[in-house]
Amino acid sequence: MSISHSPICRWLLLVALLPWALPAAAGWLIATDNETAQAGGPLLLEAVKPATLADWPATLTLRLTQAGITQEVSLTPTTATTTDNTRRTYRSTVPPGLSGMVRAELVVPARSGAAETSNRLALVIANPSAAATATAPASALAATVPSQVPAASATAMAEKLPSSVADNFVFSPHEPMYFVVGNREGNNARFQLSFKYQIFDPQSYPAHLLPPLSGIYFGYTQTSSWDLAGNSQPFRDTSYRPSFFWQKEPGGAGLMPRQVRMGYEHESNGKEGAASRSIDTLFVRPIWRKEFADGSAFAFMPKIYGYLDKDDNPDIQRYRGYVDWGFRYGYEDGWLLTSQLRRGTANRGSAQLDLSVPFRTPVFTRIGGFLNFQIFSGYGETLLDYNVKSQTQFRVGVSLVR
Repeated sequence: MSISHSPICRWLLLVALLPWALPAAAGWLIATDNETAQAGGPLLLEAVKPATLADWPATLTLRLTQAGITQEVSLTPTTATTTDNTRRTYRSTVPPGLSGMVRAELVVPARSGAAETSNRLALVIANPSAAATATAPASALAATVPSQVPAASATAMAEKLPSSVADNFVFSPHEPMYFVVGNREGNNARFQLSFKYQIFDPQSYPAHLLPPLSGIYFGYTQTSSWDLAGNSQPFRDTSYRPSFFWQKEPGGAGLMPRQVRMGYEHESNGKEGAASRSIDTLFVRPIWRKEFADGSAFAFMPKIYGYLDKDDNPDIQRYRGYVDWGFRYGYEDGWLLTSQLRRGTANRGSAQLDLSVPFRTPVFTRIGGFLNFQIFSGYGETLLDYNVKSQTQFRVGVSLVR
């Protein structure tokens, strides 16, 4: 199967890469790993200062705008600057009265004496009392939140600000995107494309009637094994994984996970006859994350699933099991180690380790250019060979999203 001859695959590749192909905003840039937050809870932002600015300002201020009503919160640095002195991570607290869609942007002092702004982020703020707040008229919000920018001025400001990748929160990273090549025959090259799409705009009528609808996503991941050394350089197998899932951000207090996803996923290789492979699963994937004083972080993210249909490969649980054990440890602006471990009911499984190191300055967390080292060992490197044990494969390449 060749991607170059598949119009559908070409369109999916274009859609997956479109958000990162948009022009970046001049001046200050801000980004966040999650586009949702909770009122009264923490908010982590990564700031990129203009290259022409030598030193960081003593303070940064975040402006939050909703329905033409604005308020400002202070940002506190949580990490030192990067080695190239262009990026820094900041922490703030979401005001307790916010709920729904909020526009966020930096307000920083300019050398000219006027105020400078950054690109804008669209954040979805969850609030336990959202039912009462979501239906309140703008006049009621104005009584509790001081107005600093009129609605007309906010509209004019939005028209003048340039577009950036952070503005397009509808399309966002899903799973890692990479291209790696190994030295063994057969499946010596491998690449993966992945994105997710938020189906309901939090400001849409359905989401106002039922706010949890804003947490529904469509995800798509495509993983291909490529035999670059074979005649005509064929693709050994390609796995297509569309999914629908609901995502929530519990906040991570106590034993609560930082994030939870649950939904349905289909996986198949698009082949017919004896080579056909296909499974349908229901899954839940909680994520626990712990930050450390040196700037590193550890994440534990098991993906637990049950099979709805596996007729093409009825014994796949013997090699894959019912859990993908995911771990991630490292630095968002440095090296990062991720792993996926599987253990089947027949004590057969697999392990994949990825070590990535930035080779250029990442613009946003998880997005940039990374040197990627990958090791795979065990059963089922492709869906076609789910019950075949392959030789340990070492690959090296690049990743766009990690």
